Formats: sequence, C-alpha cells, structure tokens
Amino acid sequence: MTILLALFGTLVLLMAIGVPVAFAMVGSSLVVLAANRGLDSIPYEMLAQRTLYGVNSFTLLAIPAFLVIGRLMNASGISDRVFNVARVMVGHLRGGLGHVNVLSSMIFAGMSGSAVAHAGGLGPVLIKAMDRDGYDRGFSAAVTASSATIGPIIPPSIPAVIYGALANVSIAAVFLGSIIPGVLMGLSLMILVAIMSHRRGYPVAARATIAQVLAAIAQGALPMLTPMIIIVGILSGLFTPTEASVVALVYCLFIAALVYNTISLRDFWVICRETAVDTAALLAIIAGSALYAWVLARYQVTTQIIDILTATVQSKYLLLLLLTFFVLAIGMFIDSVPALFLLTPILVPLVQSYGIDPVHFGVAMIFNLMIGLVTPPVGTVLFTVQKVADVPFRDLLRDIMPFYIPLFGMLLAITFIPGLVLFLPGLLLN
Repeated sequence: MTILLALFGTLVLLMAIGVPVAFAMVGSSLVVLAANRGLDSIPYEMLAQRTLYGVNSFTLLAIPAFLVIGRLMNASGISDRVFNVARVMVGHLRGGLGHVNVLSSMIFAGMSGSAVAHAGGLGPVLIKAMDRDGYDRGFSAAVTASSATIGPIIPPSIPAVIYGALANVSIAAVFLGSIIPGVLMGLSLMILVAIMSHRRGYPVAARATIAQVLAAIAQGALPMLTPMIIIVGILSGLFTPTEASVVALVYCLFIAALVYNTISLRDFWVICRETAVDTAALLAIIAGSALYAWVLARYQVTTQIIDILTATVQSKYLLLLLLTFFVLAIGMFIDSVPALFLLTPILVPLVQSYGIDPVHFGVAMIFNLMIGLVTPPVGTVLFTVQKVADVPFRDLLRDIMPFYIPLFGMLLAITFIPGLVLFLPGLLLN
C-alpha cells in the first residue's frame, strides 16, 4: 500500500502544480522506481519499451478515426440535418426543443462518440434555436450539457475503445452493452425535460406534417446510417471495431464531400491537423499510463489491494457501491480519458476477483466518468457549454442541478442491474 500511496500521491501533487497528466504519470513512476531502486539502477531501457508498448496497439487506431468523424459531422453541416430530424419527431411536445436537444444527442452519439464534440458542435445550434423560442438560457445550456454525456455511451464510443484495449475485453461487447443504458439515459432526461417544461410553461410547437417528416428524414438518412454500418459490420464479422471506425470515416467523408458537397479539401486538412494534435495528446497519456500500470504490476499493488478488500468487503454489491463513489470522486477532478488509463489497470482485476463481469463494470465506469464531465471543478463539457451559451457559470450550475437526478439514478441502475448492460452482448455475440 505504501507504493500505491506514493504513486497516487505523487501523481496528484504533480497534476496540482500544473504538470500535464501524461508527464505526471511518468514522473510519479520514476519517483517510485528511484525510491526503491536508486537512480543508478532504474532500467531506462525497460521504461522506454513499456511506454512504446502502450501505444503499439492496432485497436487504438480507432481513436483518431472517430475524432475525425466527429469534427467532420460538425464542419459539414450534418449536425443541422440531425437537428431537423429530431425536431420533426418530438418538436411538437411540451418543451419540444428540450426533447429535440436530447434526441439529437442520442442520434449524434451514434456518429461522433465524443461528449465534447456534441457540446461544441450541436450545442450552438440547439441553444440558438431554444433562445428564439423563449427558453431560459440556463435551462437550454443545462439540457445541452447533460445530454452531451450520451455521446460516449451510445456506440461508437472513444472511451469504450480505450477501456476495451486496456481491460483486454471485447470492444464489440462494450459497444453493445452501452446501447440500452444510453437509450434509457436519453429517455430519463426527456422525462425530466417534460416535467420542467410543464412547470415553466414552455411552448408547444405545431406538429410536423408528413411531408416535413419525410423531407427531414430524407436529408438526414445518410449520416444516420453511420452507427448502423459500424454495429452491423462488427456483428456480421465483416470488420473489427478498429476497421469499422475507418469504414465509417470513409463513408462520412464521401457523403460530406461528394453527396452534400459541404466540405472542401482545405476544411478536411484543418480537421486532420486538429485531430493529429488531439491524437498526439492522447497517445502521450496512453504511453505514460502504460508505464504507470507496469509499475503497479511490478510491485504487485493490484494484488495487495485485492487481498485487503477481500478480507474486509465480502459482498460484491458493497464493493460496487464503494467503487461507484470512488470513480465519481476521481471523475470530478480528472478528465474521463486520463481517469480511464489511471483506474482500469487497478480496478478491472479487482472486480474480476469478485466475479463481476468486466464489460458490465466498464460500461458503468464510463457512465460514471461521463457524469464527471458535467460536474465541477473539472467538468469539461460543463465549461464548454458555458462558453458556447455565454451564460454565467452560477446560473448554469443552478439549472443543471435537477439533471443530476436522472443521471445518478441511471448510474445506480446500470451498476446494480447487470442485465441492462449484458443483455445485448449475450444475445448477439453468443
């Protein structure tokens, strides 16, 4: 446990003074190795091999592909088409644009796999439309922020790819296990939007005509096929999840550049350049986390944690409850991707020792970390939406409070009802 405290304490200290996460992981690993072996005995060749091994993964090639897809959707105007489809489907309900906001997130989630991509892409479109219809700016921003967390739940999902690679579990199973929780999450948010809209007297729009519905679906049909291509391709065995990301990217590029003609070669170059920067940052974190995980394994930290917990915690449900609070606390201070790299090597062997399915735990952990994206003090999505909506942070925090109820409710349901996660993987993969 001394090693764990030294690793985690040094990591937190380095991050607190502004050291980037990737270098903080490397630094904390070096501190522990130096304390135990001495500076002259640190196996630097082994450290280089471990960091290189961390990024030498075919699976991780899916990350830049999904990042490009998300940016491509925003830059090519496909986000507007998604918004129109959602509007003709649920825009006639009380507080219709609030429902449109959530449904758009669910549709867009099947294309981008990123919460920040949704907040920065669909967010301005949705908030501007809600402003025109007389919705409170704080309410609009709160709906946008909370529904953006659906992005990494409904497949494809960048966190699911990362978790599958780190935990050595089927990414297809994590994708499928996320579908029902993602849909239920969207429905629970829509129920809350309906309740709040009735209380506040938000407007009811006219129901779309059949011609309007057909026109909107015709305009948005091609991009909405993207998640179907990914899921059907994986389940049919035509390609792996990594290959599916590239196929989806080529398809999205085809419809954006040739069918809709809304993106130029220059636009695509900018997208690729921005994606390269983001991918490099992620790979640095992956490399640092690989070294961090190696030090954990080298000093048998995970084994010690398992031994201590199995001696004190007998029930797997109590363990899940404790881990839920622990992951939630971590997610409040560390962004979701670094948190996955930090927690997965420690927690997956632990939950497996209690007979908990790693796919079930992975979906629950990803869901938990998504709540952290809309929770201060880090709250990446929260601050992104606050900037997009140009609303005082105090007002946004006040308006998002009710939305924590369905988010935490669904978190508990996913954590303690494994069937919500494991039903589809068991049905379709077995």
